[in-house]
Amino acid sequence: MSATLKVFNPANGSLVGELPLSGKEEIYSMVDKAVKAKEAWGNLPIYKRAKILYKFCDLLEKNVEDIATTLTGEMCKPIKQSRGETAGSVTITRAFVERACHLCGEVIRTDNQNEVFENDLIFTRREPLGVMACIIPFNYPIELFVHKVAPALIMGNVCIVKAPSLNPLAMMKLGGLLKEAGLPENVCQCFVCTKSDCSEYLLAHPDVQAISLTGSTRAGVEMAKIGANTLKHMFLELGGNDPTLILEDADIDFAVETIVSNRLINAGQTCCSNKRLIVHESVAEEFTGKLVERLKKVKMGDATDESMDMSCLISEEAAVKVVEQIESTVSAGAKCLLGGTRKGAFVPPTVLTGVKKDMALAIDMEIFGPVFPIITFKTEEEGIAIANATQFGLSSGVITRDTVKALRIATKLKAGAVILNDCSNYRQMDQPFGGYKMTGLGREGVTCTMEEFSQVKSYVLKRPFNG
Repeated sequence: MSATLKVFNPANGSLVGELPLSGKEEIYSMVDKAVKAKEAWGNLPIYKRAKILYKFCDLLEKNVEDIATTLTGEMCKPIKQSRGETAGSVTITRAFVERACHLCGEVIRTDNQNEVFENDLIFTRREPLGVMACIIPFNYPIELFVHKVAPALIMGNVCIVKAPSLNPLAMMKLGGLLKEAGLPENVCQCFVCTKSDCSEYLLAHPDVQAISLTGSTRAGVEMAKIGANTLKHMFLELGGNDPTLILEDADIDFAVETIVSNRLINAGQTCCSNKRLIVHESVAEEFTGKLVERLKKVKMGDATDESMDMSCLISEEAAVKVVEQIESTVSAGAKCLLGGTRKGAFVPPTVLTGVKKDMALAIDMEIFGPVFPIITFKTEEEGIAIANATQFGLSSGVITRDTVKALRIATKLKAGAVILNDCSNYRQMDQPFGGYKMTGLGREGVTCTMEEFSQVKSYVLKRPFNG
């Protein structure tokens, strides 16, 4: 191995663990091994693949506390959230396997065109894509591992999985559990490498048929360019600047509580988190006052303390970027009512008012941290226009007591999901999750990922019924 990756706790800088860092030779070797493994795994009956993945679920369930503790230690996600993510991943994996076992092909009519085809039989089957590269982000490494790897494996693909460099330890344990469950050698290989090595040696490799990434829009564009040379299947869940509209008839107490609780999950480091608060001017003062008072009660500290509401960001570098974004917005004319500073990797809840619709934060500046920017609007049309004035389109929310109005607005919002009478931070395992515009390509979810991670073959039997 070319080097060793050291993993540090972002709150106190203590060394949590070390992993070998893979380079060119190791990556090429993994691809070669995956190519050799893919035929046998793809030809294995689905019930046998299912048995292995169900065993993995049982092992994951038994190891929730160990994996959650590791996750909290390496990224300072509050321990209750780490447990929830890990336990929820068991349910998600089982759901993928169960649906795949009942995913059927189609029989297609042939007597609806002319006499040339009327006695033929056409039926379809789904076959694997082949070797898949799965790129896992830092913010939900356990959940997003199973959202990618579980459907890929059950559909007969083989996976090469890049762990997030800042916090790879918990995710790497999932690879060990898959082996313990009986997954054949080289069907799922997990590793850590530099971004440049991943791009040059894994993603560009001609024997990699598909790329599944959750990450930034910039990373997604780079990977799409790399994959274009060999026409790889691309599944990209990328950036977002998700709006939540708070209308004049909203329950303000409810709005404050749901916005605070959802924005502070994972210290605001969630792709569909409510990042822009678009508030009707008639309730803006009440909403802002109650928001500030509620945030003053937030407990921020040790991630292992179950009484904490939030802890630090993934790294001090991430905290520096968030504070720079806050300061640039204030320099543009906004006002910081609360927070706005940092101590190491810790950034407290921050409230920004006076954010104008033409400021960067109101358009394409995605803040991955506990920041609450308030943008006011006068009319429904203006609120919708502000919400849509971004290159992104992942999720959105509309808080109002008027369901008809909420549905009307939802049809006009350019986003992959609209959460009615709540904020944008929502993901259910069956939901087709993904977005419009520069938020990415494809959808993830139990209802759709198996179709995304497989290809349809048509079988045509000529004149079987002619006797």
